Amino acid sequence: MKLTGALWNTLGSTMYGINSFVMLALVSRFGSVEQAGYFGIAFTTAQILYIVGLFGANIFQMTDYQHQYSFSDYAKVKVISCALMLLGCVSSLLLIGYQPEKATYLVMLVLLMLLNAVGELYQSLFFQNNRLDLSGAALFYRTFWSLFAFTVTILIFQNILLAVLLQTLCNFLITLYYALKIAPPFIMKEPKQADARSKMGALLLECTPLFIGMLLMNIMINASKYGIEIFLDDTAQGYYNMIFMPAQVINMCSQFLFKPLLSRYAVLLKENQLSDFRKLLLRQIGLVLAFTSVCCLIAYWLGAPVLGWLYKKDLSMLKNELTMVILGGGVFAACQLFYYIFVILRQQRKILFIYICVFWVSVAVTALLVTRMQLAGAVLSFIVTHAILLLVYALVLSWVLRGKRRA
Repeated sequence: MKLTGALWNTLGSTMYGINSFVMLALVSRFGSVEQAGYFGIAFTTAQILYIVGLFGANIFQMTDYQHQYSFSDYAKVKVISCALMLLGCVSSLLLIGYQPEKATYLVMLVLLMLLNAVGELYQSLFFQNNRLDLSGAALFYRTFWSLFAFTVTILIFQNILLAVLLQTLCNFLITLYYALKIAPPFIMKEPKQADARSKMGALLLECTPLFIGMLLMNIMINASKYGIEIFLDDTAQGYYNMIFMPAQVINMCSQFLFKPLLSRYAVLLKENQLSDFRKLLLRQIGLVLAFTSVCCLIAYWLGAPVLGWLYKKDLSMLKNELTMVILGGGVFAACQLFYYIFVILRQQRKILFIYICVFWVSVAVTALLVTRMQLAGAVLSFIVTHAILLLVYALVLSWVLRGKRRA
């Protein structure tokens, strides 16, 4: 079962990782650089609103091995968070004032991401019950068939909006299948709560620091894109989105290295085996950085021509920037590992403190570097911001573990 779970988790994470990459590749191949810029910034905004739809509850649910909250509590929080997600979409349209094409892309992509947020509710349920195979399979099938619908539609009709519409419909049907056919037995066998009253309010309060931290994290990840949106033009946005996608693939693929071992971290912490905990953490960080280094070498020699062929655009002048973006993706993946560990430690407030501090640094760094170095500055700001975040994470975790050892 463990091997099967790890396999499905790998397949699901990989498929999800390449999803946005393939979508942007198709949009870039059949559209102009400016259209890639429109689609890219709309997709980025939809992904940030997706974090609102998650509200941090998915990470909490995945690691709620003691069933502190019921599935009903998580479902009620999901209803509220998805309503906030839609409100955020409307607010973005009114406040930012997107052009009609960008606005249409945003609305369609937000609906797609809303379904992803609902799907996460059931994936997290399976993960919580140590069914990593079901969790990974749900992510894989939901992403694969939705992407298949998008790909076939855009290849035949070369219509981006129609492709997103059919992708959303496919996503809805698969999510409905897992919600009605696979999830009910897990929900029915949940341990009875000592207090039958809803704990939705308490769960919202617990998840709020996680949510704000994750929201700030995703804004930080994409700060360079918004820097380009503010200071440069849609052509620059299009090129940047093309070279940025591999960084997200690096992050998603790196997660299969540490997600299967999250429960192991929880056990080591519960048994106060801090030495083994540190060894496991260092080993996994080493694996992520080694994987990133190999990808950087490949990207430097082959990245620009391969991506240029995929996108049907000349990216030869962006070889250095592409390599730097992948390096930044590896640093970000290491930051994600620390994030999960802080959740297991139930140190949500420290996560919030870390991101509030680093967020303002990222805003200043991005504005400074993008205005002075243009596209290269956007890439450099991505690396610098996450290097600072990783350092702060490591320092705070060291402090927390020292406190546990003394206790």
